[in-house]
Amino acid sequence: MWYIAAVVGIVLAGTLTGVVKSRGIAFSKEESTINGIINSAALKPLSMQQVNFLLARLEREEQPEIVFGAMCYDMMAAPAVAEYICPVCGEKTLYDNFQTAFIEWELQGARRLAESLDASTEFQITLDETLFCDYCSEDSEEEPSLILHVLPEQGEEVVNRVSLTDLRKLDFFLQGQLYWVTENDSQEPLQGYVDRLRLLLGLVAE
Repeated sequence: MWYIAAVVGIVLAGTLTGVVKSRGIAFSKEESTINGIINSAALKPLSMQQVNFLLARLEREEQPEIVFGAMCYDMMAAPAVAEYICPVCGEKTLYDNFQTAFIEWELQGARRLAESLDASTEFQITLDETLFCDYCSEDSEEEPSLILHVLPEQGEEVVNRVSLTDLRKLDFFLQGQLYWVTENDSQEPLQGYVDRLRLLLGLVAE
């Protein structure tokens, strides 16, 4: 029976060690940067204070080198017409202008990025598309665009117009990257976009 007790003891010790390790995971100001990545395994979900610290680190860290992607590729012609279905009211709006390519090819990606941003943070991040809807924006003369809403744990809501590029940069940053990946798979340092990231998140340099 002694060996059974020994095995049980080893298993319990391993289990307790795992529990201690998992509970010990926390945001650390001493996290290292490896291959252009701020070690973010323990950074989710991020508080606004932690995001501000990461922005400060992004300004200080050595920038990764630019990695060039595809230099040339065939451009597809934009769709002649695009049908936008509003996620708020369910009504349809038809577009036959420069917005057709965005609605057909990029809008779904923007929605997924917004969901990723919200999941990465303790505070709320939502995407507002109502300017694309003729019914929800009936009295508005503003050009259709995406609006990003950032609601911090404390303080006022931050509202900004955003592009798909803005959302991609934010997403890479909140995943702990020092660079973002462009449409042609190039890797560009995020350091030069710190001011824009701060603006979108409603943060000021500490």
